[in-house]
Amino acid sequence: MTAPAVPRSLQDIAETLGLPVVLKLVARFGGTEIKFPKHPDDQHAVIVALGKEDGRALCNFLSGGTIYVPHMRKRGSIRADVLALESAGKDRAEIARLLGVSQRWVRAMANKTSNTDQMKLFPD
Repeated sequence: MTAPAVPRSLQDIAETLGLPVVLKLVARFGGTEIKFPKHPDDQHAVIVALGKEDGRALCNFLSGGTIYVPHMRKRGSIRADVLALESAGKDRAEIARLLGVSQRWVRAMANKTSNTDQMKLFPD
């Protein structure tokens, strides 16, 4: 089994705290920006998601910093999903987390306008 390629932005974390911490971080926060408090309480999202030991180690390592956590998934055509979730009242951060894409990608898909002059190749 091959280990997943770690994005450059997470390589320091993987080298310092290990790949399992990075994978848990991506699984829970992929596609979003997150701030790591210097002194998190037991209810902080990072502590809840990673566990006390890994969560505190990561908060200590990133001490007060904010990072973008990439989702590490291939891009796909998700515009219909974004629009459906948005119309269901979900905010863009939650949509990004649910679909495993970045908030930027959700915003781009939500703000993209359809080209009404172009013929459809396939029916909906």
